[in-house]
Amino acid sequence: MNAAHRLPLAFNAVFAALAPLGAVACAIHPEGESTERDRATAALRELDGGGEKDESIEAATLPPEPQLRDYLRVAFHSDPELRAAYWTWRAALERIPQEASPPNAALTFSYLFSDASMTAWDRTTLGIANDPMNNLTLPGKLATAGKRALAEARAAGHRFEAAKFKLQAEVTSLYLDLALHGEQLEAQEQTIALLTLASADAESRLRTGLATQEEALRARDELEQAQNQEHRLHAQLPLLFTRMNVLIGHDAGAPVRLPSSLPEPRPLPMGDDELIALAAEKSPELAALAQEVAGREEALTMARQQWIPDFGLSFNVMGSVSQSIGGMVILPLRVEAIRGAIAEAEANLDAAKASRAKYVRDLAASFVLDLAVLRDTERQIDLFQRVFVPRAEVIARTVESSHAIGRTSINDVVMARRAAVETAFTLAQLRAEREKALAAIESWSSVDVEALHSVRLGSMAAR
Repeated sequence: MNAAHRLPLAFNAVFAALAPLGAVACAIHPEGESTERDRATAALRELDGGGEKDESIEAATLPPEPQLRDYLRVAFHSDPELRAAYWTWRAALERIPQEASPPNAALTFSYLFSDASMTAWDRTTLGIANDPMNNLTLPGKLATAGKRALAEARAAGHRFEAAKFKLQAEVTSLYLDLALHGEQLEAQEQTIALLTLASADAESRLRTGLATQEEALRARDELEQAQNQEHRLHAQLPLLFTRMNVLIGHDAGAPVRLPSSLPEPRPLPMGDDELIALAAEKSPELAALAQEVAGREEALTMARQQWIPDFGLSFNVMGSVSQSIGGMVILPLRVEAIRGAIAEAEANLDAAKASRAKYVRDLAASFVLDLAVLRDTERQIDLFQRVFVPRAEVIARTVESSHAIGRTSINDVVMARRAAVETAFTLAQLRAEREKALAAIESWSSVDVEALHSVRLGSMAAR
């Protein structure tokens, strides 16, 4: 048989050796990876309507009179920090096949220069072996590496969820600040109107000798102080507008409308104990820390698996002269290094468990604090709505009626009406504080307290 016929036979032999290597070259995908990838795909659809690439992020538009949900929708679409958290998650997912795949194969070629009467084919040696820079490992080691990478990807996914609710809390809090600022401006305008009336009355009585110069100056000073406060409130608006534009991805100087009123209060139809338990179950940061613990456990298993020898394989064909198969076993003789790696993995695992335990305590403390603020503001809101606001309004109307028949002065009317305005604004402040506490609870726990169902507000807003 001549060399031309022997060459295909040799290549067939080499490819026959490649076949089993190709079969084992596939990554050992851990259970649950496809589910996590489906979650990531669904999350991207919620962010930008199903695009697979983050080629450009254009700021979404707001309606002429945007509500809180509109700001949330635009913020979820445009926030670069949230996108960064998402792509960190996707990058972590792509670590799985890298960690769980065997090394590459190496093809070798050599040619023997000799005076012996040998054909060119018989002087040629073809071989295949594993990458000399990486040993072959048992499937169990690859499976463990894949599980560790999956745990790290799940942790990144939970942190993306946490970023969503953190952004939601920031937008909600700032929207409430804008709405409350509008309420404060309206209250200040009412106060100025009342003080203008009181100052004019003092000037009139001064001209008739019924008031002193001091009384007139005091009334004028109070009016001008109120006008100065109104100017200060207007001066604070650009800062609030800039902060909102940054959150929703618009130009810093873009116009922002003040909300016409505070949003309607959202009910919380669940007891505190039940809500705390649900928060501990659904907290994304706590879930991320739990996945980090799981990843450290897999890392400890990987460190212990270093006691299992790795190996290498090779297959060589030298023309028609010989065929050989070889192998080697890498003995785990670096005893101190392996023990050190195991000890390091154990220490890292203990550190992750300690971090999770600390966060559990912090979560409970913060959640209890937010609930305490929420319940106290609810109590005060109820008290103001039932007692203080109606009472202040009754007092103001009574004084106005008495003034109409000459029994009280205009100053009495101004004082009573200012008290009613201040009481109504205090109620608005309490309502805003209550909603901020509610947003903080959502941020800590990822619980949609608006409806307490499976569809979260963050997901709904992102659509």
